[in-house]
Amino acid sequence: MGIKKYCCQIFCITVIVLFVFASARVSATEQYSEQTGKGCIFCHQESTGGALKIGGIAYINNGYHYPIPERILKKAAFLQTPLHKTLRFIIGYLHLLAAVIFFGAIFYIHIFVRPIRLIGGIPKHERILGVSCMLTLAVTGVYLTWARVSRWGQFFDNTFGLMLFIKILFFLLMVALGVFAITFIHRRMQQDVERQKKPREGDAVTMASLAFFDGTKRKRGYVVYAKKIYDVTASPKWKGGRHFGRHSAGMDLTKSLKGAPHGPEVFEKVRYVGEIAKAGDTAHGLTRAQKTFIRMAYANLVIIFLILCCISIWRWGFPIRLIPETRADAISGATCVACHKEITPGIYHDWQGSVHAKVDVTCYKCHQTNREDNLFSKAHLENDPHPIAMVVTPKTCSGCHPREAAQYARSKHAHTYEIMWKVDYWLNDGMNNAIERTSGCYACHGTVVKLIDGKPVAGSWPNVGVGRKNPDDSLGSCSSCHTRHKFSVAEARKPEACDQCHLGPDHPQIEIYNESKHGTIYHAEGQGWNWNPDDGAWQAGRDYRAPTCATCHMSAAAYVPVTHDVTERLAWELQAPLTVRPKEFAPFPANTDWRVERDKMKQVCLQCHAQQWTDAHFANLDAAIANYNATYYKPTKALMDSLYNAGLLSKRSYFDEALEWEFYELWHHEGRRARMGAAMMAPDYAWWHGFYELKHRVVRINQQAEELQKNQKPSLYKKFPGRFEQ
Repeated sequence: MGIKKYCCQIFCITVIVLFVFASARVSATEQYSEQTGKGCIFCHQESTGGALKIGGIAYINNGYHYPIPERILKKAAFLQTPLHKTLRFIIGYLHLLAAVIFFGAIFYIHIFVRPIRLIGGIPKHERILGVSCMLTLAVTGVYLTWARVSRWGQFFDNTFGLMLFIKILFFLLMVALGVFAITFIHRRMQQDVERQKKPREGDAVTMASLAFFDGTKRKRGYVVYAKKIYDVTASPKWKGGRHFGRHSAGMDLTKSLKGAPHGPEVFEKVRYVGEIAKAGDTAHGLTRAQKTFIRMAYANLVIIFLILCCISIWRWGFPIRLIPETRADAISGATCVACHKEITPGIYHDWQGSVHAKVDVTCYKCHQTNREDNLFSKAHLENDPHPIAMVVTPKTCSGCHPREAAQYARSKHAHTYEIMWKVDYWLNDGMNNAIERTSGCYACHGTVVKLIDGKPVAGSWPNVGVGRKNPDDSLGSCSSCHTRHKFSVAEARKPEACDQCHLGPDHPQIEIYNESKHGTIYHAEGQGWNWNPDDGAWQAGRDYRAPTCATCHMSAAAYVPVTHDVTERLAWELQAPLTVRPKEFAPFPANTDWRVERDKMKQVCLQCHAQQWTDAHFANLDAAIANYNATYYKPTKALMDSLYNAGLLSKRSYFDEALEWEFYELWHHEGRRARMGAAMMAPDYAWWHGFYELKHRVVRINQQAEELQKNQKPSLYKKFPGRFEQ
């Protein structure tokens, strides 16, 4: 077989395969255009997305508008019944099969047969095949269009509808041309051939009269090869003037035989008639009907390519938007991006590199509000007429991340502002002033954000504290860990996301982590880890070699699901003065069972460690905690209580006496370092910064207490700097 013919066959098969894949049923490509006021679960199988439910299908059929008419909802539900889903599968299969056969036949005629060889009339079998395919496509197409389109406007408000409408128009044009060709044009071409003068015996056969000898209606069948005429009438392989459905009598086979598996020797088996006369030529002897047929054949081929183009635009998109954007949020979002690209390029480039940008979550998607909302910023109206929220809260994020927002809302992180006020002497006794609170405590724990007349109250904003109390009554800030405007998952998984708050003499978790074996491995190899795998499942061994803060406290492990509630997996409250179980922590009693949470944490460890190693570690931690409670905290607390009861220490306010400072730092500094060092395997912090310092502290407290008991005279500070003033 010739290389040219082989390439043509490969091309034909490739086109058909591409068509099959291109015409597969896919989801709509338009973005949801209106805010429904419903959660993701209204349209999708899961609260975080997933396959569409009846409501989602109806939402699409309604042009991405809400509310949805009952008629469209009923139709969507009706079409999701097992009967109709089965029927739609069968009809869709027949539709696709008919399209492949019909289009394939047209490709075959143009590539292998050539339309000019059918100018004597379209063979009966080809006519039957064409009519059958067109009828099948029409009937099945009507049903599939009815099932997919619920209103006339659906053809024009999304890419799928527009491409479907254009495809239907092309199909109708192709059907019209096909019907015209197999009826009127077919009869005219037959008549044109019949009108040719029948050659008398002995007359020379020319290319113009060759078509008469087509082997039909008891006429002789002649073919020409290398200007020689052969009579194939008696050959059993040329019944009715057709050779295996591929060649017809009355044709010049010189070019066709070049790619055939045999040579001219086959003509030795048929009768030689003579030389073709040099008079006339088919190219110059075509009738009007024959010329019209050839033009229509090529027109149908062009229409097929245009139909495939429509399917490709629907399936894979188009560089130019086909439907004008009318959504208010999309128009506003584009305006925001264009403006902030110029005035705040840092914000723009952060957002541009984020997942949000890739899924069309623009500024307005998160900042949109109304003028009555207590988050509304009046200042922004000077630049843009659309009302925007100055503060983006977890309630906003919950629109797309409801599970994460719900977990965060019940976590200790979200309640740190409340916890701080319940336990902190600095705040309750007014021992630090406003700026010290704003720049220190509130930066991590959060503020109560207040807006007056659309403008923030000084000291309450800006703030991204994890326990921030927002004007919409939500708690916290997602950007504490996923910093704006990139909101990176990879960033939140790294220990640096936590070290902005968890550091220093009172809670040096990052210093402890850096000293531990885990931290050592992270700093040595972490730059090569996969922080954001494609499947979203961050797995030990595959993506990282040693855990980070997020690994132990939040990420999924074995049978433990991912969580944004950092209260989970804790068996002790290590930051409390006296180490207690989370449920016994008075400022924020956790609704957890420490045994269950301990088992969760062990599952994290077991990803890399043996059961014996894991059990031994937690046994060591429990022993260190027991040592702190019994040896250092409880005896010293009892001593302090006795001094208060004896009137040797003042209860007026905290930090106005030296012993109160000493006792505070015993549990708030060295006590925490000892316990946390043991928990996170940092021996320097467990001993030298922990228990070693505790020994010094307890000795000093005992000495000062003895002197106080001996002198029987309280010693209050006469001056105390930086007190809070209203």
